Amino acid sequence: MKPSAETMEMRRLVGKFALLLAFVYILVLVGGVVTLAGRTSVPVITWPLILIPGAAFVPAAIDAVRLHRTTDSYRTTALWRRCALYTAIGLVLLIADAIALNQVNS
Repeated sequence: MKPSAETMEMRRLVGKFALLLAFVYILVLVGGVVTLAGRTSVPVITWPLILIPGAAFVPAAIDAVRLHRTTDSYRTTALWRRCALYTAIGLVLLIADAIALNQVNS
């Protein structure tokens, strides 16, 4: 059974949300690098901690682009679930990373 146009649009909306959060992560990453570069003494653990959420946001963004380019209903079913999962994981990691960096750098 082929999903309706509304279902396909909702699946693609997950991809748009993933791209939005990946862009927010890039902004946080740039802000963190600028902040870290401006300080004279920064704990060594700070540099790898800022990269951890990227491990989830990169696959989510790749799946989001694939989700928008395909019209195959079976492929979109797999892609939107995977995209949503990686986006949720990336968001949790980003929040945990912000809390951890606040504790480490204060």
